[in-house]
Amino acid sequence: MISKYVFIDWSNVEPGYGTVWPYSGLPVVSPKGIHIKVHRPVIDPSPVILPDKPWESSRVNAYATFIKINSRIQVWYETFTAADDMKLDDMKCNLAYAESDDGIHFVKPVLNIFPFYGSYNNNLLKNIHGTCVFYDTNAPECERYKLIWVHYDRSKPWATACALYGSMSADGINWHDMGEPLLNNPGDTQNVLDHDDEKGEYVIYTRQIKGYALPRRSISRTSSKDFTHFPDPVMILNNDPSDPPDWDYYTSGYHKWPGAENAHIMMMDMYKRTCDKFEIYFLTSRDGAIWYRPMGQDAYIDNETPGFSHEMMISSTKGIIDNEDGTWSFYVHSCKDGHNTVPENRTKPGGCYRRAVIREDGFTSLSSDDEGDFYTIKLDISQDVLAINASIPEGAYVKAEIVDKNSYVPVTGYDLSSCDKLLSGKVWQTVSWKGSSDLKDLKDQTYRIHFVMHSTDLYAFSV
Repeated sequence: MISKYVFIDWSNVEPGYGTVWPYSGLPVVSPKGIHIKVHRPVIDPSPVILPDKPWESSRVNAYATFIKINSRIQVWYETFTAADDMKLDDMKCNLAYAESDDGIHFVKPVLNIFPFYGSYNNNLLKNIHGTCVFYDTNAPECERYKLIWVHYDRSKPWATACALYGSMSADGINWHDMGEPLLNNPGDTQNVLDHDDEKGEYVIYTRQIKGYALPRRSISRTSSKDFTHFPDPVMILNNDPSDPPDWDYYTSGYHKWPGAENAHIMMMDMYKRTCDKFEIYFLTSRDGAIWYRPMGQDAYIDNETPGFSHEMMISSTKGIIDNEDGTWSFYVHSCKDGHNTVPENRTKPGGCYRRAVIREDGFTSLSSDDEGDFYTIKLDISQDVLAINASIPEGAYVKAEIVDKNSYVPVTGYDLSSCDKLLSGKVWQTVSWKGSSDLKDLKDQTYRIHFVMHSTDLYAFSV
């Protein structure tokens, strides 16, 4: 049963019929004065991870995963050395590990696992590329951490050269490789692993070119009941007819929306071939397969975003972190070089990771610039209270009433005139009516909620 609702589209809003059938006796319930707004994060100008080790002498790479487990933030990121840089060989990439208590100050521990020029005094884990780590809460402890990565052989035809492999671990540091490839996959980039809890399937978002009508990098998706073999992926996103002809969908940047059962986002890397830049674009989905770009042709994060210094490549990483103060963090990679900058002209060492901070559930909101109101679709009351996450400036307001699912008549005691004022400056707060917020008498029944708002951003509600 869904309890938290977010506004990535109009799925939760009753559209009404405008002028309804005159003999129905129903009121006009069409929404008015509202729109969906995408909110950009604040970028910390100071990097949290820089290439400051000998095995990072070329760069830290864009592909990284950030996960918060038991109040500790763990990150797996890729590194290249200057000695290997001239070879333009992704298979020279090494996977490194770091961790943090606050998401700002990261430590690169000595792991004594993987040799670098004969020494194990480093934070390296494996010689792999195109990685993503997934923390699988449903798996046995020895398989709790799952890792996917790419291997390919440039001496073979590209269609048969590349495969996606898997590893498992109890601690995210000591890994056991699986034998056979998970997937034949001609995409030498970061692939994202996640889990569809409703269907009980592992899901991989990958990047492919093979077999598509347009010769552009594209986003594909595949799923499997087990973490051993995946069917051929199906393309879900490609260069749109409204896009310029030189744009490639480079990596998916896929995330589940934390705490929402039917909301997914991508912070997708868009490669713009002509100017040789990467920028991050924002996409939303209800099922993880059908996607929309609510910002259209506008980038979500680019090198004009405050916090950057006109870097050529801005890329997303995997992971949304709950800061437990009403904000979330995710991390972006940037570097001064373009995708096709020749090795001898690249900045060395290059690349870094910066923290991006956004309000909890703050990627999108249902907003009113002036007066607005709407009714929700029919909802099952599954909690004892109605809580909302809204930005309510001084002088603005949002009110809520609970109404009959068919007649739209307010339930006695839960009408707009009884709704108490909600405060400014809070993230989540409970709605009350004449001092009472108790919904126990309505629980496990189906109603609608009528919201009336003025100059407010409504990010989410839970009921």
